Amino acid sequence: MLEMLLSLVVFLLITSMLPLGFRIILDDSVTEKGIRRMEWEVFSSQARKEIRTAEQLTVQPDKLLLKVNGQFILYEKYGSSMRRRVDYQGHEILMQNLSSFTFEKIADGVMINAVALDGTHYSVKVHQFIQTGGVQP
Repeated sequence: MLEMLLSLVVFLLITSMLPLGFRIILDDSVTEKGIRRMEWEVFSSQARKEIRTAEQLTVQPDKLLLKVNGQFILYEKYGSSMRRRVDYQGHEILMQNLSSFTFEKIADGVMINAVALDGTHYSVKVHQFIQTGGVQP
């Protein structure tokens, strides 16, 4: 009889914790924030690489134009996304769900600021290794 009561208590403890476990597992906001953070890290890594290898660089508040290996690479806003175009062709989405982003010229580089639709702010400073001029498309 005592074993049955003990088994019932253990069973009730486990079943009472199941809803909490399901809530944690099914909570998309934690996963979504992690994915957005990884998306930003991948974007900033790619942008650093291209900006550092750019032969020429033109910074506008809403666009960034680079010349890398004879190709013009354009970062620009497209809806609520940031896209990358090569030689003004193509459509590569770099980041999604952005309310705004800006490019700002700083000493020897560029500062990229972005705000997600949920209000999260992201920024990265990228410094060039060599001094470049502006792009003449």
